[in-house]
Amino acid sequence: MLIFRYLLKEVFITLASLTAILILVFMSNEFVHYLNLAASGHLPFAFIMKLMVLELPNLVALLLPLGFFISLIIAYGRLYADSEMVVMNACGYGPSRLVFQSLLMGSMVSVVILMITLWGTPYIELERAKLLRATGVQTLMQAIIPGKFQSTSGGRQVYYVESVNRKNGIAQHVFLARLADTGVKPQWDILWADKAYLQSDSKTQEDNVILQKGRVYQGQPGHADYQIAEFEQYRARLPHPSFIVKNAVRTAYVSDLWPINNPDPAKSAELQWRFSIPLMVLMLTIIAVPLSRVSPRTGKFSKLIPAILIFIVYAELLFIARNWLTAGKIPIWLGVWWVHLLFVVVGAAIFWRDRVKLS
Repeated sequence: MLIFRYLLKEVFITLASLTAILILVFMSNEFVHYLNLAASGHLPFAFIMKLMVLELPNLVALLLPLGFFISLIIAYGRLYADSEMVVMNACGYGPSRLVFQSLLMGSMVSVVILMITLWGTPYIELERAKLLRATGVQTLMQAIIPGKFQSTSGGRQVYYVESVNRKNGIAQHVFLARLADTGVKPQWDILWADKAYLQSDSKTQEDNVILQKGRVYQGQPGHADYQIAEFEQYRARLPHPSFIVKNAVRTAYVSDLWPINNPDPAKSAELQWRFSIPLMVLMLTIIAVPLSRVSPRTGKFSKLIPAILIFIVYAELLFIARNWLTAGKIPIWLGVWWVHLLFVVVGAAIFWRDRVKLS
């Protein structure tokens, strides 16, 4: 137990440091991406930090397998380079016991990832989708410049707002001109309202502008036969930048994806993927223990590049298997499991080769 606590401390200190660095790198990349969207007017600046917070749990779940794998390589590599592992072997702490206790550590990491992927991911994706849908209204509100004519839809719509309250979103003295396609000649619909505000339709997910106490003028340019109507409330849909949730299955809960061999390939692929990330940690642990063996001359980082290459191949094969399963190119029962089975064989081969060298 004393040796296990020592190994646990070495591995998890390295894991915490390495994962923090990886998260910082990837979050910086996401921040730049969202900052570009905000600068181009597709995303309100106020939403950037909210989106970053929502990205964090999923990012942790994706980076923990890599972080734990590399942490095992570095921590055990240092013990081999400093001849500490030789002393442990002399005291009866053999490779089999090292693999077993490493799998215990890997199980702890797998449980954390499993909780995120099975229960955290659907909630996070749903909240992220709601937030991105709401950006349309927020972006349009931020784009309004009081006292200036502005156009949308390539000049087919022009609006003017005298003043706007940013807190409650109510605009005063609003002018809106829309070019209507009547099929014969172009016709402009002119609206003037005392005040207006934006509203989202929860059913259609469309954003509308509600104008109150105003007039509507309809007619063709150059003609005097304009129609004039007064209204108490007028609803109009304005085009604006919006986000569409491309992969709705990501927001599905486990109960909606079950069973694991769901006849729907997309649902089966999503469920198998959520189990694959935690399972990946255990498979990489089996590979990491024999791979981390180094001689004092080569140094503790000598196996780092092969380890990264193995992880890249593993991750790429999982992505390919998931895409094949979603597209129906491979049977559901085979799914992504063949990738894990392949790397079990790779781990067993490396372990056997390591035992042969020691004998």
